[in-house]
Amino acid sequence: MVKVKARRQHLRNGRGLRTAFLLTIPFFWTILTPVKATAVEVTLDLRQAFNQALEANNDIRIATEDLEQARLLKKQAITILFPKLTATAGASKLYYDDGSTVESTSWGLRLSQTLYNGGRVWIAKKGAAFTLSAADYGLEFAKQSVLFDLLYRTYRVLAAEELLGLEEKRIDRVDEQLRSAEAKLSVGQASKTDVLSAKVALSAARLARVEAEKELLLAQKRLAQVLDMNGLVKVSLPPNVELIMLELDEYIIKARAHRPDLLQSRELVRISEQEAKLVGTGGNPDIDISASYTQYSNQVPFVPEKQVALNFEWPFFQGGLVRLQTKEAFSKVRQQEQEHAKRLKAVELQVEEAFRGLTALEAQKDLVDSSLANARENYRLARIQFDLGAATDLDVLIAEDGLAESENLGVKHRYDMRTARAALLYSIGALDMDVFKFD
Repeated sequence: MVKVKARRQHLRNGRGLRTAFLLTIPFFWTILTPVKATAVEVTLDLRQAFNQALEANNDIRIATEDLEQARLLKKQAITILFPKLTATAGASKLYYDDGSTVESTSWGLRLSQTLYNGGRVWIAKKGAAFTLSAADYGLEFAKQSVLFDLLYRTYRVLAAEELLGLEEKRIDRVDEQLRSAEAKLSVGQASKTDVLSAKVALSAARLARVEAEKELLLAQKRLAQVLDMNGLVKVSLPPNVELIMLELDEYIIKARAHRPDLLQSRELVRISEQEAKLVGTGGNPDIDISASYTQYSNQVPFVPEKQVALNFEWPFFQGGLVRLQTKEAFSKVRQQEQEHAKRLKAVELQVEEAFRGLTALEAQKDLVDSSLANARENYRLARIQFDLGAATDLDVLIAEDGLAESENLGVKHRYDMRTARAALLYSIGALDMDVFKFD
């Protein structure tokens, strides 16, 4: 009997410990489970977003370094015109056959000045100027590329937001149609098929909303990526870009005159020409003048302490090396000219594609607007006829599908138009902040 009571008491204690343990689980779960952070949306205007994108873009950093190197190269090109001052110091110990030694130390200064080096200085200076110009054009083109990419991704986000809103409205319309069908079914004015059709349409609309949510999330991620930011980012854009429509030939002329990468390609041709000229001066004479002063610790025979010299060097024969190198350099010039011609054709094609794309979208604008207006009127009439019993639920759902398709087409067309305007400006090298109207 005592053993039985002890066992019962043990079981009670066990239950109590287990109960206490279970009660502590929520407490420890609260401590150990991290609090889910709420996503905070960051809103930037276009200038802020553009500056952020420039800081995050690797191409901008590379182009900036190219520009800095070109500036340094231009300074290096004229350093040969400056006199050069060299300090010298040394120590020596001479051993003679009779076992005697002579120790000596010395220090000195040497001043030299180039008088003529075959024109290489001026050629190098001119080439350095072209290099600086090419780097400047390269940086400008990189900036325009970043701006176009930023606009493209921002337009995709804005379009995705509107498309998601349209899917929400579509769900509301179909849900309302389902309630109407169920109400009519309850009084015998609609069939069960009408209700089932509305339920199927509602499921399809909800699936479309999930797809729209996914597209919006991906568009936001792509925008955040170009800005090198985490979380949700929204860019508020000024009114549409200013663009005066011209003829195609006029746009091509503008691209030839202003497109930065095309101007950079032209500068590369000039750089290669200067490099060829520089190679061709390899057989020209060099003339320089120098003066030196050396102080020795003791008298060293036959070694002057002061010296002035005029040096003339003319490599008039090098086995044809200069001639061959010059031919190779001019071959590179012709190669660069072909690269420039290739780039020019590519730019002209890009301008035409942007121009044709924009004109096609503008021609479609009236059709898109009329299609949307007709779809709205058709849906309105279908609902009225359904309420009066003159149309089936299927007729309303077909009209609703047409309305949803027209609404989506209208949103996509509007943002495609904005993207196409930016693309045309980008193709002619005119896409910058000046094309926007800021308050």
